[in-house]
Amino acid sequence: MAVTGLMGIVIERVFYRRLTRAGGGYTVAGMGMIICGFGMSVVLMNIAYLIWGANAEPFPVSFGMLYQLGEIFLPKSYAITAVAALILMAGLHLLLKHTKAGLAIRAVAQNEDIAYLMGINVPLMISLIFGLACAVAAAAGVLIGPMQSVQVEMGYLILMKAFAAAVVGGFGSLPGAIIGGLLVGIFENLEAAYVPGSHKDIYALLLLILVLMLKPSGLFGIETKVKA
Repeated sequence: MAVTGLMGIVIERVFYRRLTRAGGGYTVAGMGMIICGFGMSVVLMNIAYLIWGANAEPFPVSFGMLYQLGEIFLPKSYAITAVAALILMAGLHLLLKHTKAGLAIRAVAQNEDIAYLMGINVPLMISLIFGLACAVAAAAGVLIGPMQSVQVEMGYLILMKAFAAAVVGGFGSLPGAIIGGLLVGIFENLEAAYVPGSHKDIYALLLLILVLMLKPSGLFGIETKVKA
């Protein structure tokens, strides 16, 4: 987590910050940021291919044990992943809601220009956000590793489901993202009981489309009105 978080900070300072200086900030340089993010993902994946190759590798951790809950058998890796995810979510909540750094991060996310005027070191907060996001992503990779083989593109499907969970819950709401993730998981597994399980990965996207049609801001998102 520390190494990946540091890598995220370096990438933000070397690449993304140049775009924001040229485009007038993160809010203004939207399309350039998206293009840079796409290009950066391609570059990083190909670097990973050169280092580790394209073959899937087993994760060198074996939990072995199964927990029995009535007629349900739960692998120990699933239980550890759930507990670790709860700890990470609680830590993020405490950081964002009960620390000065968290208050500064939320201020920058709300309005970058006003955060500058309030004396917040916006570039530092943005670097912290990048580093924190990459560190949490590294933790997610470690937690999912024992459940499947490790390969360069193992995060694509997980990323799509995470995006669906964020949209369903509402962007900008940490509790919404958590509840959105639970809803996506429950929806997938309930539908898999009636439709072949090989197609269950599409249900997250179906739920995403349904929520966007009924409530575009997400279940817990805040709708903002823009005046001309």
